[in-house]
Amino acid sequence: MTQVMGAVLLTVGCGAMGLGAVRRLDQRVRDLWELSAGLDALRRELGCRLAPLPAALRVAAEECHSCAARFFEGCAQGAGGLHGRSFQQVWREELETCPLQLTAEDRQMLEQLGSVLGRYDGESQCRAIEEEVSRLGRQIVQAREDRRRLGRVYGVLGMTAGLFLAVLLI
Repeated sequence: MTQVMGAVLLTVGCGAMGLGAVRRLDQRVRDLWELSAGLDALRRELGCRLAPLPAALRVAAEECHSCAARFFEGCAQGAGGLHGRSFQQVWREELETCPLQLTAEDRQMLEQLGSVLGRYDGESQCRAIEEEVSRLGRQIVQAREDRRRLGRVYGVLGMTAGLFLAVLLI
């Protein structure tokens, strides 16, 4: 009885690990989508309304949900009180501390945008944001493809590994 219960728990645990990997793939797609929406709102605020950067970042935070909203809100707070730091440092720190499910490539792309924001005129900032939104669009397509392709693999692999280990232990 104990062996059977252990085998069931092992199978369920491995299956949960596989599903956790699928959830991370889903979260990456959502985070990229939310960041893209936030950047689009930021572009509108900087380009059309000519809003100051902290106010534009707050509007971007309102356009997003979850981690992306926290990211933009943290950047807005940091931009409001730089205390000797550059905005690029604030942007980088928020990228590092915010629990966004991004790859190293995603983070590097976003980090480059931080070097433009707050340093140049509104038109240059809007152009840089447009380019970033375009790149994020390509990353979203890639993330969706990864989710479609790898999601099934991770789910099946988790359950298969659990069953295999359970058979070995019984």
